Amino acid sequence: MSTHFYSELVNFFSRSLRDRDAANDVVQESYARVLALGNQTAVLDMRALLYRTGKNIAIDAARTRQAELRMLDTLTLISPNETPCLERAVIARQGLQRLADRLGAMPRKRREAFILVRIYGFTHAEAAAHLETTPVAIEKHIVRAICTLLERGACDASR
Repeated sequence: MSTHFYSELVNFFSRSLRDRDAANDVVQESYARVLALGNQTAVLDMRALLYRTGKNIAIDAARTRQAELRMLDTLTLISPNETPCLERAVIARQGLQRLADRLGAMPRKRREAFILVRIYGFTHAEAAAHLETTPVAIEKHIVRAICTLLERGACDASR
């Protein structure tokens, strides 16, 4: 695959993200994903595919940051009388990272069902339609995901 779009992509994402390092990461990930496709798909316009892939990566990263901020806001609502401090923010971020790691170790369908229902607020029916399964299967995935997280200590009730 040609890398002659690399500089163009980095410049484009540097302007849109306002961070050259983040732009380099997005472009590198774009190339990695397109290369991972291999010869499975006939690509008519490599440049367009790289741009679309990069935009999707940037959007996913923004959504992840927004979800993380919502979770941190939720954590501060739980104990509003305590003043937020840097140490609590770091502990919360570490907890979120542990949760993300444990979710990453789950089977794909279970993880996706848990994220759709517990993080994005989908109903079981909406998640079932999105994952092309039944609401009963979604409910079972959620229960198993919670049990897995509780077994591994990701949801520590003492905090």
